[in-house]
Amino acid sequence: MMKRETMRLRQKADALGGLVGDQTRLSDLDAKLAELIVENSQDRGTQTVSALRSQAFYGREMAEQREFAQNRLEFLGREIETAQMQLAQSKQKEKMLEERAAQERRLLAQDALDLADRLSPAQKIERKL
Repeated sequence: MMKRETMRLRQKADALGGLVGDQTRLSDLDAKLAELIVENSQDRGTQTVSALRSQAFYGREMAEQREFAQNRLEFLGREIETAQMQLAQSKQKEKMLEERAAQERRLLAQDALDLADRLSPAQKIERKL
């Protein structure tokens, strides 16, 4: 039982690490897109019609990608919070299982000692007779 819980705990920790890694990469992408949007919106003097169209097209594309990245970051933030809560619950459950197992081992050891104590005096008396 504890091995299963330990495996689940590891899986949840790995999933959380993956989410955090995704969030980091996506926040870097968002920052780069923000820089590109600012760079694209700067006035470059007189330009041809095709250059203006191209600038407008790529500006819209970058804005859409940034909006997508921001939505994904928001989603990942919620997913990370959920994963952290589940990981904490799993750790608590594993801790409780470990405590129960330790208590059970102590009880078994105490029962074995009690049995040994009960059997030992009876055997000594029989030998003396």
